[in-house]
Amino acid sequence: MTKSQRMPVADRIAVAVMARAPSDKHGKTRLVSALDSADSLSLRRALLVDTLEVVRRVGGSDRLVLFSPATAEAEFATLTGGTMSLIPQRGNDLGERMDHGFRDLFARGYSGALVVGSDLPTLPPAYLEQAVAELTRHIDPVVLGPALDGGYYLIGLRRNHPALFRSIPWSTSATLSATLDAAERAELPVSLVPPWYDVDSVDDLRRVLDASAGTIPNARHTKAWLASRFGGA
Repeated sequence: MTKSQRMPVADRIAVAVMARAPSDKHGKTRLVSALDSADSLSLRRALLVDTLEVVRRVGGSDRLVLFSPATAEAEFATLTGGTMSLIPQRGNDLGERMDHGFRDLFARGYSGALVVGSDLPTLPPAYLEQAVAELTRHIDPVVLGPALDGGYYLIGLRRNHPALFRSIPWSTSATLSATLDAAERAELPVSLVPPWYDVDSVDDLRRVLDASAGTIPNARHTKAWLASRFGGA
């Protein structure tokens, strides 16, 4: 069998949100720099809760949270209502934390895992379902969801591949391309799901506000935050 051959077996798939606690002031610095502490906390919380609602809509998988800092387990238990398994992040930088996150998921017996960002309040669940489907179709794929800023909002694997997380220029417009280059060097087949945006800037918040109220997901917590601060304008 080649790496790209179809694999018709049933799989146990994890969809894990990689999240920093809303109470941790180190998150979303670009977006919340102009806000006071109470506003920034409530916005980070709204973005995360909306993203968790997106993930809950994905069938055929287990939903988890890879959380940081390690002292925030009680906070995440409250945010998830006890409906998602919680795994503390490990590592000194983003690449190490993602690598260890996949290792921890596979150690729990999952045959495939998706790791997604925590600031995707309007992400269509169908994109996550497509990513899950791509994981089950190949023996050893890399599944990526390109972000509009040049990064990626999800990555899916069936096996550990530390090279995908080493020497990557994180949080830059070159993140996705560097990851694609790493996958090519490792001779791994890559599947791309449709691109989407994560909320990193005021312009991204405007996109959330422009999303139709009738869409699913509807980012209701983030929109409520916007309405309370700006009257929905």
